[in-house]
Amino acid sequence: MAQEPSGIVVEAEGNLAISNGRKFQKLNDPYMLPTDSDEHSRLDLQHEIVRLMLGGELYQTPELVKSTLSPQENTMRRILDVGAGSGKWYNEFARFRIVSYLYFIRAIEMARKFPHADVLGINLVEPNILSDPTRPVPSNCSFQIADANKDMGKISSGYDLVHVRFIEAGIDDSDLFFYDAARILRPGGLLLLVGGDVQLVDEHGKYVPLQKPGTVRYSHLQHLVCCLKEAHLKFGPPRLRYHFWRSMLESNPNYSNVQIKELLVPTGPRSNNLNETERKLAESMQTNLLRVLPVFKAGILHDKSLPEEFVNNLAEGAMKEVREMSTVIHRYLKFVFAAAVQNDILWAARKKPWQEPPGYDLYDYFVRPLHKE
Repeated sequence: MAQEPSGIVVEAEGNLAISNGRKFQKLNDPYMLPTDSDEHSRLDLQHEIVRLMLGGELYQTPELVKSTLSPQENTMRRILDVGAGSGKWYNEFARFRIVSYLYFIRAIEMARKFPHADVLGINLVEPNILSDPTRPVPSNCSFQIADANKDMGKISSGYDLVHVRFIEAGIDDSDLFFYDAARILRPGGLLLLVGGDVQLVDEHGKYVPLQKPGTVRYSHLQHLVCCLKEAHLKFGPPRLRYHFWRSMLESNPNYSNVQIKELLVPTGPRSNNLNETERKLAESMQTNLLRVLPVFKAGILHDKSLPEEFVNNLAEGAMKEVREMSTVIHRYLKFVFAAAVQNDILWAARKKPWQEPPGYDLYDYFVRPLHKE
């Protein structure tokens, strides 16, 4: 293995690097999270959390999905899952053809659920499940390494469903991506989106301001997430644009029947007045936070913009807040689900980029960082 001047070890594949004990892909710099087996394992948990939010379903709008993917004589349905990760959703769907990008596990689940469909998965790195003999991949599933920013134009049209989950951090232009997805979909095809982040919000979905260290309401967790967001912004305009999905999709002439749903999930089981499902979701979210915080720490250290000791102390404080369910994080995390139907018209290419609304302020959608003194 070659040693780069930065101290990052490059693996033989050329597209991977090891930094601070974690493996990162090198194809898409703005996607700052690791792509190793530990992260794929956490994505499996995240997949189960989304299923709990959806009442056990693999996707939102189940009746619309069912009708879109209904069996048709002498025709194999086709599904493109952009965001395949470990591959679980892909496997369950293995009765359709899914293109998976980051969460390969979910695609596998879909492949199993819909055997009358072909399933194709695309990802920045190969998912672990492909090398695990104990987890067979259905015969109607296939997989390719691809970058959604560069390779969507290589995918043929005629897909019945395009599914995208938690990959916006790596998408350069969400509006353009939606045009690409519309070209890939058949008329009447369905686009499904899932987004969210771990910035703390209140019961109204408003971001909780970051307080100064040492004050009563200061949260290490909120501060750590804020540092990750600031590092991400160095790569250009913000990519987490789910706040504007409705505006983008409704202004896109290729879509109709746009549906948006927001869910607020507590950071952990801080109340005794929870039913079984609510408690399981809250406990799973607490576990997910405990597993994702080392991921955020690794991403910030990999960026090398902050002192290692500062980042380590910040992550340690955040872990303590989550383990003990400190009152400063008795808040919520926001998740957004969207669906849109491809119109029964000839596909229209984008004429001009989508624009933010008048009066747009970045920090209406991101927690404002502390002033540097």
